[in-house]
Amino acid sequence: MDREDKIPLNEDLVVTVSKCGSELTLCLESKFGCTAVLHGVEAASSSSFNGCMQPKKVTPEKRYSIQLPKGLKVSVWKDDLTSHQVDAVVNAANEQLQHAGGLALALANAGGPEITRESERIIKNHECVKTGDAVVTRAGNLFCKRVIHAVGPHLKPNPSKKDIEKAAPFLQRAVMSILECLQKENLRSVAIPALSSGIFNFPLEYCAEIIVRTLKEYHDSNSGRQNQAFEIHLVNHDEPSVKAMERACHRILGPNSYSTAVTMGTSSDTHSVKMNAVTLSIKKGYIEREKTCVIVNTTSPRLDLVAGAISKAILDKAGRELQTEIRQKQQHPKHGDVIKTKGYKLDCQFVYHVLCQHKLLGEMSAEEILWGSVLKCLHMAVNDHMTSISFPAIGSGVLGFTSHEVASIMTSAVVDFSKRYRGVPMDVCFVLYPADEDIFRTSYDITPHIELDACSVEAQREARRWITDLLFGEHQRITINNNHVMHFGQKDHEELLSLQTMFNVNLRVFCRDGRAGVSITGDSGDVRAAAVRIEAMCCRAQEDFALAEESDMLHSLVRWQCKGLPELQKPKINAVVEKAYLAGAETKRLSVNGLAVQVNFKTKTVEDDHGRCARVERNCFDSYGKQKLSGGSFYKRETVDLKKSVHPKWKTDEMFRRKGLEIVKVERVENMALRQLFELNGKRVSGQPRRLYQRVSAQFCELICRVGFQREYAPPDEQKCGAGIYFSADLDTAMRLWRGPENEEYMYFFEAEVLTGNTTHGFPDVTAPPPMRGDPLVHYDSVTDKTKKITVIFSGQQALPLYLITCKPRRSGYV
Repeated sequence: MDREDKIPLNEDLVVTVSKCGSELTLCLESKFGCTAVLHGVEAASSSSFNGCMQPKKVTPEKRYSIQLPKGLKVSVWKDDLTSHQVDAVVNAANEQLQHAGGLALALANAGGPEITRESERIIKNHECVKTGDAVVTRAGNLFCKRVIHAVGPHLKPNPSKKDIEKAAPFLQRAVMSILECLQKENLRSVAIPALSSGIFNFPLEYCAEIIVRTLKEYHDSNSGRQNQAFEIHLVNHDEPSVKAMERACHRILGPNSYSTAVTMGTSSDTHSVKMNAVTLSIKKGYIEREKTCVIVNTTSPRLDLVAGAISKAILDKAGRELQTEIRQKQQHPKHGDVIKTKGYKLDCQFVYHVLCQHKLLGEMSAEEILWGSVLKCLHMAVNDHMTSISFPAIGSGVLGFTSHEVASIMTSAVVDFSKRYRGVPMDVCFVLYPADEDIFRTSYDITPHIELDACSVEAQREARRWITDLLFGEHQRITINNNHVMHFGQKDHEELLSLQTMFNVNLRVFCRDGRAGVSITGDSGDVRAAAVRIEAMCCRAQEDFALAEESDMLHSLVRWQCKGLPELQKPKINAVVEKAYLAGAETKRLSVNGLAVQVNFKTKTVEDDHGRCARVERNCFDSYGKQKLSGGSFYKRETVDLKKSVHPKWKTDEMFRRKGLEIVKVERVENMALRQLFELNGKRVSGQPRRLYQRVSAQFCELICRVGFQREYAPPDEQKCGAGIYFSADLDTAMRLWRGPENEEYMYFFEAEVLTGNTTHGFPDVTAPPPMRGDPLVHYDSVTDKTKKITVIFSGQQALPLYLITCKPRRSGYV
């Protein structure tokens, strides 16, 4: 079976991938070791994480409106707060008025430095703005007079009911503070977002209810006296928040007094991509039936339109006048010329006749002539003030070009034209006869697509499936499950805030039952782009985590020492030096706390930029360093020849057959650093190690080979025995512990040696080995379930990965 390595992208997906292309390639490399090349897509720079990318423009859309008896008007809008036109907009601020992410950053960027300067002045005079309070600054360049900075409550992920009820009065107080600012500043209208929802973890539906109910209470009280005709706009850019506000208003304020019909645009089924002002489309059809400004024909210098199927079809539809005119146009026609005639009975204004030669004839390159002819037709269309042009598959017939050559040459010419064209929008269409399946397929090779290259068929297919599941289809909600979300720092959460505004989506971070992740809701294209960005954040977090584990692991086994440069002994730098040494590098340039140095492994010296030299030494502990693996690393995985293997379970394959699985391949894992630490732990833990199993997802296979088993890599569906690293005694238990997605193509199981030692029953709230016999200084080595088929350890150094077994379901399914 041929490897499928090209994923074509339609116009919508090109737009999506352009917003997250660099992050998409990072994810594929991190998760599957798969290299991805984006063709026909200009990927946004990752610097857009820092707020450089402008948020998507939202067309203002009023969803609800009501005027209450005492004059208060309340309406619900889907719009961008940075451009919404009212007297004041509300910023969801923090106590220090640091506009570092999300809505605060968007307003600060749009409004200019004036907002930040006034915010800093307020903090300098008052130290902070308390939760529930609000302050006012000028609006700078925004479409309003003032910005009201309201500080709503900030809850931890998955807050308890008690925490929510405790925070609710502060949210109510924040809304009242906004209304008080309106009165004080003599403002008549304000735009209020869903304060504290989303990344600040206040439940959206309850948030909407509190905001609307507070407005109702304000209206009904003395503060809402007759003729106090404020206009309150409840404005959000994401659909879930808008819907929540609509529901709350209907329930609390009454029926909508405003109606509107919304017509949503639908995307065409034609495979197309927009490149600057040029839209290139590929479709099956008949060129002579096209309704367009220009139809392109192909003929020979003899100008006989009867020769060739395309030319004859065009002539039959246009009429004999077409043949008469073309013969009168050119006295000495030659290869590469383009002759213009009227369209006559065709549904076009002009026909451009391209004079091509056979691929094997003539002194000039036929490919260059074909490429130049396409460009010439495009420039002629511009000079003739035409806005659409349709091409057949020029050269695929008697001229001798292969389908791939035709697709490649023609499309590359259009791409080159689009890079320089800055005129009115131009529609370019390749019309392929229904029988030309091969041309239609190979046209994808040079139209926008993602090209994948991986070290194995399994990795290739896993990468393709991940892209397909994430990018294709309409997703108004995507949930990313990755426990490395728990390692997100302040900058990561600020990044989430920026993404929420950038892509007009609603984000919710969760952590429950030992699983963490991010839920994304909003419009489909925005949700997909935001999901890729957040997946990339998780990949970076897991790589930072792995590097830290790797550094600590190597630091405990080998030390690079230099009397003149003690910084080399720090874990991170020590690991970098050790890995460079194992890789066989003669020299390695490092930056140590801002000091640039060159390490020469051949002479065992280090030199800084000032020419100062010193000796370096490599000191290994115990048996580490006596063995050196091929491949220039401290770990490797190599495929086992199952025909020669003496492992009984792989020879009979019975354990996997019973579960309806077929072994695809088995890889032996060797990690000399992990083995050394495992053997050291074996001296502490009593008893012989057990052979146990763990099921993991594809993206963590390489990480386990590299830094061993971690609780973040394979959390079970339920942590009934505690928050540790789970193993199973058999495949049945593994399949129950880790339930993968439906219809998955591959499953991955590690066989490991595990030091279980003294064990006891585990419980869900156990986070470390419990003490033995009540002695706080003596602990069990592991915990287990009642059946003893599940074992949980709390240190990755108690387990050593031996084999990675890749399986797939048999055709007959599970038994």
